[in-house]
Amino acid sequence: MALLEPLRKGAAVIPSYHRPTTIAQALQLKAELGPGAVFLAGGTEVNNRLAGRPTVLIDLAGLGLDTCEFSQSGVRIGAGVTFQRLMEHPEIPWYLKAAAQQMANRNIRNRATVGGHLGNNRSCADLIPTLLAAQAQVLLVDREVPLEGLLAGDVGLVLSVFVPITTRGFGLGNMTRTASDISLIATSTSLSVENGCVVNPILAMGGVAAHVVRLHDVEKQLDGQPLPAAERLEELIAQAVNPIDDLRGSAVYKRHIAAVLGARALRAAVDRAGAAAGGN
Repeated sequence: MALLEPLRKGAAVIPSYHRPTTIAQALQLKAELGPGAVFLAGGTEVNNRLAGRPTVLIDLAGLGLDTCEFSQSGVRIGAGVTFQRLMEHPEIPWYLKAAAQQMANRNIRNRATVGGHLGNNRSCADLIPTLLAAQAQVLLVDREVPLEGLLAGDVGLVLSVFVPITTRGFGLGNMTRTASDISLIATSTSLSVENGCVVNPILAMGGVAAHVVRLHDVEKQLDGQPLPAAERLEELIAQAVNPIDDLRGSAVYKRHIAAVLGARALRAAVDRAGAAAGGN
């Protein structure tokens, strides 16, 4: 493979561009071109890198990662599948479609990909909370890992995401400043209901930490109990999150929004789980 040097125009660096046709080629380019080389998916986040703009772009569009495969156990979503395609695919579960629809606007959704979304690992990610709630597994080049491990620092090129079929009830929501903005807070939850009690809840939240997190302490307090009143739920969630002050909102405001959205999502999940258990 011929390696191209980035061009310089004044003080700006114009990245060199590569489009490998195999995963092996993509990995080789990344290894040879160093930390300035980044994988390019939809391209909606490339210039937002905190560590500086890239000097090399390695386009993954030619690797055939843009398919959805369905089986009796679940759906495998390729890293190159866009948010808009996820929304429009007739066989994708409703909760994944709803989470994808939270992503900014259609122009962004037409380009943004599932793999790019995971690789960027933003605090305020829209789809990641629902993937966590759905107990998704992420396929890397050499292994498959739980999504939570990837978010915490397990590094690798994302090839696909596997979402298992489930009968759990889901609830989700988000808050943005404008209809075209990224989410300020995004949350998703899934659970089962047995004999009026919450069973094995998962509550994931974006916008309250360095990356999307599960609120494990809240989950433990809810497991095996009837769902508390909204005021108590909000109190539990507010104590479990740690947002920061920034130009998009104060920590106090974000904590309040996270608590309200989380409590609403839990109530919706309980209602859906109860309806499913009742055969509705």
